[in-house]
Amino acid sequence: MKNNIYIFSDTKLSRKNNTLKIEKIENLNPIHEIDIFEDEKEYVLLPPQRVEGDGNFKYLPIESIEAIYTFGEVSFNSQFLKNMSYYSIPVHFFSYYGKYLGSFIPVEYEGNGEIQISQIKFYLDDFRRLYIAKKIVEGAVKNLLQNLTVFAYRGANIDEEILKISSLLNSIVISTSVQELLGYEGNARNIYYGCWEKIFRKEIDFEKRIKNPPEGIINSLISFGNALLYSVCITEIFRTRLNPYIGFIHEPGDKKHSLAYDISELFKPIIVDRVIFRLINLGMISEKDFIKKDNAFLLKDEPKQKFVEEFERKLSSVVHHKRLNRRLSLRSLIRMECYNLVKFLNGKIKNYEPYSVD
Repeated sequence: MKNNIYIFSDTKLSRKNNTLKIEKIENLNPIHEIDIFEDEKEYVLLPPQRVEGDGNFKYLPIESIEAIYTFGEVSFNSQFLKNMSYYSIPVHFFSYYGKYLGSFIPVEYEGNGEIQISQIKFYLDDFRRLYIAKKIVEGAVKNLLQNLTVFAYRGANIDEEILKISSLLNSIVISTSVQELLGYEGNARNIYYGCWEKIFRKEIDFEKRIKNPPEGIINSLISFGNALLYSVCITEIFRTRLNPYIGFIHEPGDKKHSLAYDISELFKPIIVDRVIFRLINLGMISEKDFIKKDNAFLLKDEPKQKFVEEFERKLSSVVHHKRLNRRLSLRSLIRMECYNLVKFLNGKIKNYEPYSVD
């Protein structure tokens, strides 16, 4: 399996033949920005700021890299983009504080006309769009219900909330419009998030989801985790030649990867939420790991890397897919979900059944 590469600090990235040398630069003041840097040395792809490296480096075969994620403090030259394009490696850019900024996608993955025409046809057909949207929301709600069921079994007093969400799941199945569907889905998520204080082993102030800006440490973790998951979904969408701008739940909009939002709904409960439960319940991240800026709570450097390590570990974890009777990593399941949608759009399968935890 290929690896995701995460770059948090000043890093010198150089290439020799088919190998990348990643050298970390320590003890520099962060510049909190991404900058295009011209360098005469063609083998240097990510030149560090101001100083040379200290020998803290590792080598990676380029063919082993799935995608690169950068978090601010990055300068790169044209050779960087040339090499990422040549080796078909997408690059996702985040601000220093974890906000998703955008992606560089190699031209090879710009899409497939036949698939995109099918996407547009299904989106414009109210009945077929609603069918896909209902299936995705149904799968997402089943996955968050599974989370609650696990914690109810462990003693959390959330049986009443589970019954309420189960009732909303029945309403989702018979909803008659995307707007009605979104209303039921929003109610289910509000109830779900209302259970989190009972799930945490420590006293945490979290009552509801607040996005802009993320209020409190849990909202901050959700926003950061969701941004990571969106970028993973974007990578898999491009690799399967789908158009990320044409979704079925979320409306297409300027600079908005609607389909990535759709696909991520299925995997937020089983990837992002479970990472947060683990980090909080094991005391791996607490309020001291955040700084407050303009009413938003933002992760410091070290806990941010800790979150990414747990996120990557969860992506690589293997689960049993009951319908396929196979063991697959969660990252593989995201790609398979995209292929599943492609097969449905192209008429190769009659029914679209998104992944849900059995």
